[in-house]
Amino acid sequence: MKQIAQAIKNRDGAQLALFAQSIPNRKPEQIPKQAIDIFNDLFKQLRATFPAMMATIKDQEQLNELRRQWVKAIAENEIYHSEQIEAGMKRARQHDKPFLPSPGEFISWCKAGTASKFGLPDASDLYEAVMAFRARRFQFPSAEDYPWKSNAEYWLVTCVSSKMTSLALSVTATLKVCDTEIKKLTEKLNHGFILPDPIAQVEKKVSVSSPEVALNHIAKLKAMLRQ
Repeated sequence: MKQIAQAIKNRDGAQLALFAQSIPNRKPEQIPKQAIDIFNDLFKQLRATFPAMMATIKDQEQLNELRRQWVKAIAENEIYHSEQIEAGMKRARQHDKPFLPSPGEFISWCKAGTASKFGLPDASDLYEAVMAFRARRFQFPSAEDYPWKSNAEYWLVTCVSSKMTSLALSVTATLKVCDTEIKKLTEKLNHGFILPDPIAQVEKKVSVSSPEVALNHIAKLKAMLRQ
């Protein structure tokens, strides 16, 4: 900055040109038009739901920045479906504060509502289902024989339970895994994925050879190595 100021003071055009060339060109943010259109419609609903919203906006610059952050959140999280927006607005109408939530909080409402639309539990409910399964699983011949409420419950519970065992997860860590798996499955279902029925694991049978057969194989291997 001092060098630039000195160049301006000395009216050193050549030096200023060099400084200008050294500054990388920044490409303008590419925001999908769909995200802009969705926010424009959503903004009207938010203003009606949160009457104190505009009181915190002092000028046009703040309004533009608010708009930019919300549009980016919508685009980055691909909140493009009317069901997602309605799920978020349903939670918004239940909100007991008159002030606008953050973009991240509203997006989480949209996603939670989408998961609920597919009949998926929230993280705490999934954790309870996992613990119930782990407490009773030995009462059934296999996991597939357990009385599952849905295919989604089977896949989510067995996945989380398996990770609990293999990674020795704490309660807090397990709840995070629950949340992650719900989000992953919600995303798949939102793109048309169809959950398969529970698939029984085929037991791998190991055949034990007699000592004579084993010795015969060893002899053949030794003979091959001597060739």
